[in-house]
Amino acid sequence: MIKVGTIINTHALKGECKIYLVTDEAFDRFKTGNRLYLSDGSSLVVKKFRMQKGFGYCFFEGIDSIEKAEQLKTKDLWIHKEDLPELDDDTFYYHELMDCTVVNEANKNLGKVVDILETGANLVLRIKGKDTSFLLPFVQAFILDVNTEEKIIYIKEMEGLR
Repeated sequence: MIKVGTIINTHALKGECKIYLVTDEAFDRFKTGNRLYLSDGSSLVVKKFRMQKGFGYCFFEGIDSIEKAEQLKTKDLWIHKEDLPELDDDTFYYHELMDCTVVNEANKNLGKVVDILETGANLVLRIKGKDTSFLLPFVQAFILDVNTEEKIIYIKEMEGLR
């Protein structure tokens, strides 16, 4: 399951929920009729969705009062991995990169991806090894290959990288 948001508050009196989004393509994830899941396995069906000031606002089927919406506060919203659209060969979801082992050209294990930072220009992976931690720009100059099935990222290690 992939987390797409957290219900952080209610909005008005008719059951609308304010959502902190942790997904791109929010309008695709929260399309009318889409089913989202809670941690306990129950589900909610999107009735209506809108964006305002960086937050999502959503009505769910069966949630038609502020009292019902209050019960959803702090709940995380999830989708199944199978519901994600296919990506191009050179594009990856964050969950595919997290926990990948990073290996250099000499087949030396440099550590695992523990965090992904968005810098604007490109992604930067935080790699944590046994004794070290370093940042790796996720750009063609460093990345040789990404094998998401085996959870391995092969890199070209340049002097001064770590």
